[in-house]
Amino acid sequence: MKVIINVTEMEKANGTIKSAFNLLKDDPSAVIEIVFHADAIGFLSDPGNRNAILEMLESGMDVVACRNSLVSKRIDERSLMDGVRIVNAGIYEVLKKESEGWLYIKL
Repeated sequence: MKVIINVTEMEKANGTIKSAFNLLKDDPSAVIEIVFHADAIGFLSDPGNRNAILEMLESGMDVVACRNSLVSKRIDERSLMDGVRIVNAGIYEVLKKESEGWLYIKL
C-alpha cells in the first residue's frame, strides 16, 4: 500500500504523525509519504520537533517540505533536518502521487 498524507495545519501535525505510525503498525510494508505545507511547514523547522522528524525518517517515511511554503513563511531550507526532501509545490506532489495510484489522506 502506498499512502500520501497531506498536512497543512500546524495543530494537526502531531496527530497526523501518530496516525501514520498506527498505519505502519498495522501494515509494516506500507510506503508512507507525509507532505508538510502551508502553516504546517513550521513543524519541520521547529527544533523541538527534531525527535519526531527523526522517528519518521528512521521508520522509512518520506518526509517532504514544500519550497513554496518555506519561502512564504521565510524559513531557510538549511534549517531542515537532513533527510527531509524538498519539493517545489506540496500540492503538486500530492496530486502527482494521487495520479500514480497512491492513496490520499488529509487529517
